[in-house]
Amino acid sequence: MIDLNNHIAGSLAKKHDISIIGDGSSSGGVYGKVKVVGDSSFNDNLICDQFKCTGTSVVYGSLESTDIKITGTLTLKERAAAGDEDQEGDFSSNLYAKAEHMKIVGEFHVSGDCQVENMKLNGRFTITGMLSAEHMTLKIMGPSEVKEMGGSIISVKSSRGKLLEGLFTGNKSILKVNMIEGDEIELENTEAEVVRGDKIKIGPGCRIGTVEYRSSLQIHPQSEVLVQSNRSLD
Repeated sequence: MIDLNNHIAGSLAKKHDISIIGDGSSSGGVYGKVKVVGDSSFNDNLICDQFKCTGTSVVYGSLESTDIKITGTLTLKERAAAGDEDQEGDFSSNLYAKAEHMKIVGEFHVSGDCQVENMKLNGRFTITGMLSAEHMTLKIMGPSEVKEMGGSIISVKSSRGKLLEGLFTGNKSILKVNMIEGDEIELENTEAEVVRGDKIKIGPGCRIGTVEYRSSLQIHPQSEVLVQSNRSLD
């Protein structure tokens, strides 16, 4: 896998900005500001100071940026072999997204992991690996899925924003995840096998296998938790 840090360190003096208006494509590489208005594709790993897209962007590789802002759809995936374009599923991949700040209104899909300091999403997402963030605020509209989630403050709620109304009509706004682990966790409309943290609030519409908490646990009457465990007693 490409060493993104070394590429950044070795390319600080020669970074250029790039803008794609309408339909366009570019090779990957190291840039300053990347701006997309329309439909774009990047054919390799992409490293930049800022990535801003209004429309649809596909990166065939990893994306690393200080600031990512998406209004529309961002997809990170490996380029499929000939004849395999329609195949989906879990597979081993070193591909990932990494940012200090990420704000997405729309859709976000990563065939790998996602590491962010501060993440805000209003829409739907799929991450085949792990989502980790110090602070994440996820307002879900449409079916979403991630293998694992970890962070300090995790908030998952249903989105009712007018901007997204009608985009996911008929699809239930549920987040499905194997494991959630954090300090302060607040969930709505979430199906999880294990939720582990210090202060946990299970809001409406949740189905949780096991909750492990230390300081406090609240469970909404419209949610189901099969097993509760107070780890402060261990």
